Amino acid sequence: MRHILGFNSAVYTAAYHESENVVNIMNINNILVNIDIITRSYVNGTMPPVIYSFFPNVSPGYKIVEKPPHLKYLPVTLDTVANMRTYITDQDGNLLNLRGEVVTIRLDIRQK
Repeated sequence: MRHILGFNSAVYTAAYHESENVVNIMNINNILVNIDIITRSYVNGTMPPVIYSFFPNVSPGYKIVEKPPHLKYLPVTLDTVANMRTYITDQDGNLLNLRGEVVTIRLDIRQK
């Protein structure tokens, strides 16, 4: 808990104390939706398979409903899609623990 609130490992008296470090309550700055069949996606100079990125617009614990305002089509790396992997990460590429919540992702795939 002390890491989240920014305190060092110490014994504090029963008085007012300010944390010595930056508070780390909200460590997710971006949610990235990844799909392993695309290419030409860029995030901070790297090429992860990200089809959409957004900042959650609700408080932690509330349902996120997100719809991209503008569709952008990225090249599919396969001629035939037999299967694909879709996963959600934070801005550092860490998988998000969604705690069993149902996630619906709708893809719009079109031919050139």
